[in-house]
Amino acid sequence: YGSDNPDALRGLYLDGVVIDEFGDCRPNLWHEVVLPTLADRKGWAVFIGTPRGHNAFHAINELAKGSDDWFQKTLKASESGIVDDAELMAMREQMSEDQYAAELECSFDAAVLGTYYAQIIEKLEKQGHMSKSNLYDPEFPVNAAADLGFSDSTAFWFWQHRPDGIAMIDHHEAQGQPLQYYFDLLDGLNYTYETIWLPHDARAKTLQTGRSTVEQFIEQDFPVRIVPQLSVQQGIDAARLVLPHVHFDKQNTLAGVEALRAYRRQYNQLTKSFADKPLHDWASDSSDAFRYLSLVARTSLNIPANDNPEKDAIIKPLGYTLDQLFEDNEHKKSVHETLRI
Repeated sequence: YGSDNPDALRGLYLDGVVIDEFGDCRPNLWHEVVLPTLADRKGWAVFIGTPRGHNAFHAINELAKGSDDWFQKTLKASESGIVDDAELMAMREQMSEDQYAAELECSFDAAVLGTYYAQIIEKLEKQGHMSKSNLYDPEFPVNAAADLGFSDSTAFWFWQHRPDGIAMIDHHEAQGQPLQYYFDLLDGLNYTYETIWLPHDARAKTLQTGRSTVEQFIEQDFPVRIVPQLSVQQGIDAARLVLPHVHFDKQNTLAGVEALRAYRRQYNQLTKSFADKPLHDWASDSSDAFRYLSLVARTSLNIPANDNPEKDAIIKPLGYTLDQLFEDNEHKKSVHETLRI
């Protein structure tokens, strides 16, 4: 119950609301969920936060600065007088330039540390890859990639291959919905589907139905395939290669783009360093779906695949016996023990 699950807030009636760190919330929280709860009672809203690049908080801040109906205030540490100069100097010595600019000088232009795609998204915006017009072309078939979450959200990206790249025409995300909801969604969009790509765990049979997600999609006559089962990092690398070739339909994919912009590494407060794996938050599901998309879409762009197995995997040619496999594994374990000693 909160900003990670905005749908749980639907149906409320509020006199006022304070949204703290709006940039870390799902972008649809305000327009689709909270704003309607205030409309009947002509309520008020306060947005507080620290800049994290050009995200939803930046957009609402720009709206407030240009409207007579809003009050907007920026409190920079160098101007507010709340923190004395000695403390500010000490903090500046221990923080990077971008950290200091964002945390203390309220700069939305400072680089967001630990993000995977934020700088690429910013470059795409400057290059005109965020189209205000409808990019869907009925002359081309549509591909879709999904991250299916039964406890988390389920996210879909929809795209079309074009001679000059990829047109990202649509994006949808929902939480706590049965498969039939997504079948109806796919049918209702009236696209001609070439392939609907599902994650590898869609092969697993459910206890409730005794059927896998793939089987249920096939029963609905959807053309489904399973994405290659590669590591998360390989998917992120693929996304970084694919993104420069993508043109986004801004109106239909805005929430997904903001998720890609916010997708970042875990941060260890103890070691003050970023981990090698993503933070699991509201941006994860759409970003995971985009990883799957990238693993298959790169082939149309002639981007070479990096399908090398993980370091710890044992890959041998055909004819390798089971006894040899066990021997190889025992040898590998002994090498690891030696290295530890």
